[in-house]
Amino acid sequence: MSRLFAAAFALAALAAPLAHAGDYKLGALTVRQPWSRPAQAGMNGVGFFTVVNAGKTPVTLQRVESPAAAKVEIHQSAMANGVMTMRRQDAGVVVPAGGQVAFAPGGYHLMLLSLKAAQGVGQKVPVTLIFDNGRKAQVELTVQLAPPPGGQASPMGEHHH
Repeated sequence: MSRLFAAAFALAALAAPLAHAGDYKLGALTVRQPWSRPAQAGMNGVGFFTVVNAGKTPVTLQRVESPAAAKVEIHQSAMANGVMTMRRQDAGVVVPAGGQVAFAPGGYHLMLLSLKAAQGVGQKVPVTLIFDNGRKAQVELTVQLAPPPGGQASPMGEHHH
């Protein structure tokens, strides 16, 4: 039994650093687990990730650009009286100091409008996150069918307005 435990522990130790291999650092900000769903050319795609702000001041994600789409918009979905609504976030999204905001199904997300090419599973979709302090983060969304393990299955409790 102890060999099995040792093997499981060794595997977990090896897998732990890999869990965040796709993270992107930009100063005090970390963009974690960026991903997208498959979509056809000409259709709209989506982008999901979590932005963590380890800094002492709030930062606003103001806009997003991508060569893969005609336009990228920041949206927020919300449930109100049993109806799902989606609104553009033209003022951006504030990531509080010492906090995080999840871009996940059912909450904040990117809309990649009029995709220029199909997005297939395993492909990477380049996006540029543009923050209010002028910094830009070059991020690649990994196209996959479901959220990353331990990822953003639900945005509830992580929204900050």
